[in-house]
Amino acid sequence: MSLSLIGVVVTSVAWAQTSVADRRLADIAMKEERIYKKIAEDPEFYSTDDIERHVTDLIGAYSAYLIDHPNDVNALILYGKLLRRVEQYEEAFSAFLKADEIDPNIAVVKQQIGTHLAEGGKAKAALPFYLRAVELEPETAVYHFALGQLLQEFRTVYIDDGIFTRDALEREMLKAFKKAASLEPEAFDLQMRLGEAYYDLSSPDWKSALLHWNRMHKEADDPLRVEILNLHRARVMGKLGRTNQAIELARNVQTPSLQKSKQQVLDEIAQH
Repeated sequence: MSLSLIGVVVTSVAWAQTSVADRRLADIAMKEERIYKKIAEDPEFYSTDDIERHVTDLIGAYSAYLIDHPNDVNALILYGKLLRRVEQYEEAFSAFLKADEIDPNIAVVKQQIGTHLAEGGKAKAALPFYLRAVELEPETAVYHFALGQLLQEFRTVYIDDGIFTRDALEREMLKAFKKAASLEPEAFDLQMRLGEAYYDLSSPDWKSALLHWNRMHKEADDPLRVEILNLHRARVMGKLGRTNQAIELARNVQTPSLQKSKQQVLDEIAQH
């Protein structure tokens, strides 16, 4: 057999092995997706025992796959996400750490490690991972959103430890939420969080908040969302001294589930 032919044969075998491994991993992932899609569609479809059995099978399948392919980063990520889903947080953390060791340039891995550290109260340790996720995938909204949330949640820690000044932290927090909202302008939750971020400033920026709520209001076509936005607009108008407009706007909110929030806004307006 010629050397060139040997090369072809070796390459073909390696490709076949890779394809088999890929199919095996895809089958596990698809099974997981089908199970959780069914749960989302019908929470009562599986009994508690059924879910436990399916989870045990999935964990076993991923574990067996990783014994054969211990350095498959995609498998480690999928396995880690499943473990987090079933609240096996330390095991998930170990999977993500191993994935990061194999390839230190994957945004989702950085974000997952950072999340685990943040959940454990390790704010300073978490920050570099969130920053690196944003750096690796600057066009992914969720990483900017997560960074904004981290800065807001641990603002006192970062300021007291001298990592940020108050002004710098608030500037970076707002920048993160603005970037997330700009990357997914149709994402209502991201737009809502940006509006609320103006409240989170040490000196709330009521004018910018109102401009933001007004823009959202113009684009809203869902009745519930319109009334949610009207409550925010009313609250901010009250802060800006536009009391009569604020009261009228809040009183026109009719959705039953919003009545408690409506009363809170009216009570707040009455204090000014």
